[in-house]
Order: sequence, then structure tokens, then C-alpha cells
Amino acid sequence: MSRTLAFSCAHAPVTRVGFPYFIQDIYEEWDCDGIICLGDLIDWTAISFHAAHPECPGPADEYELAKVCVGRWYERFPDMTVTIGNHDERPGRKVEDAGVPSRFLRDYNDIWNTPKWKWVDSTEVDNVTYLHGTGYSGKYHAANIRNDMHRSVVAGHIHSVGMIHYAQSTRERIFGMNVGCGINDKMFNFAYSKHNMKRSFLGCGVVIDGVPYLEPMRCSRGEKYHDSKFE
Repeated sequence: MSRTLAFSCAHAPVTRVGFPYFIQDIYEEWDCDGIICLGDLIDWTAISFHAAHPECPGPADEYELAKVCVGRWYERFPDMTVTIGNHDERPGRKVEDAGVPSRFLRDYNDIWNTPKWKWVDSTEVDNVTYLHGTGYSGKYHAANIRNDMHRSVVAGHIHSVGMIHYAQSTRERIFGMNVGCGINDKMFNFAYSKHNMKRSFLGCGVVIDGVPYLEPMRCSRGEKYHDSKFE
């Protein structure tokens, strides 16, 4: 049995400044022996299928900025598994749209210089499935995936929700956990949501021997991971 930390949606290079420190602290506090990024480690606003924000750097500049961030994650967690998110795969989708066969694409480890990481669609630990959750949405995102898969699920993708939702039958107990994200809502990449009253839930999940726990990132004013602590 294992002690697994899962986080999602760092969206490098627009990650909340204290988020990597928070993840490292939780990993150590819970004495975890494995870590999974549930996708969207990279943002890729510059090659979005939507109109680009005028303040956004170009693709080459965004790549260089994100690569520095990824390098810092790699220094902290050289054996991490990444379940590929919809933002991570944007370059591949652009190439496919241009009609270029996938065999001409570089793999993720080559692009990001992460030779020991495993980039996968999903992974399983202690009968719990970990994945990004592309194609699902809404408050009960992870619970809906759980229902469709008939198994416990830990998912990313949805920024605004941190939740553990159990279901019990006569035979088993399963859960769906949304872990939130690690983004900086104030960055231009998320300007589309500036008028929303709801803000992103920053946090991560820890699963100990198949039992889920949710850890919110304490980043309000005066708390440990507020931006002012890293100036």
C-alpha cells in the first residue's frame, strides 16, 4: 500500500508562486512515497484554440518560461508521473490539425527535459485511478468519472472545486476526489474569469492506502503561502 500525493493544473509559467513550496511541504508532512501531477502542468496560452490575450508572450517565449518552471518541478520530484491534460497536449493537437503524422512529434520527456518522468493518459495506485479528466466538467466532475468507471478516481482539470464525494453500494465504497489547481488567477491567462465571484480552489490530495484526504493551500492574506511570503 502507498502514500500518494496528487496535484493538478499548475499551468506553468503562470503558477501561483507558493504552490510548488506547498506541494513539497505536504509531500513531506504526509511522508508520501509517490507523486502524480494530474495534468495541465503547462498552460500554452500562446497556442490556444481560443483568441490569444494581447499580453501573452509568443509560443517560443512561453515555452522557455514554462521550461524553467518544469525544471524546478523536476528538481523537487525527479520520479513524478504526469497524466496528460488538455493544455499539455495542445502542441500535439496543433500538429495533428496541420496534417503531420504523430511519428514526427517529440515526446514529452524530450520537450521538457524530464527523462525520468512518466507521461501517461492515466495511472492506477491501490485500485484508485488517477487522471486529468478531459471531457468532463462541473462541480461533480470526479464523482461523474467515478460513476462511469465504477471505481475510485482522483482527477484534476476543474479549477474551482476541491471535493471528496463517496458512493456506497452493498459491495463496495468508492470515491471521486477533485484536487483543485495551482494557478495564479490574476495572470492574463485567466482574464476571461475576472468578473466571476468564484475563484480557483488551490490545493492537492493525498491518498493513504486507498483513503483520500484533501489539503487546501493556505494562501489567504496572513497565511503561510500568501504571495507576500515569497517576495
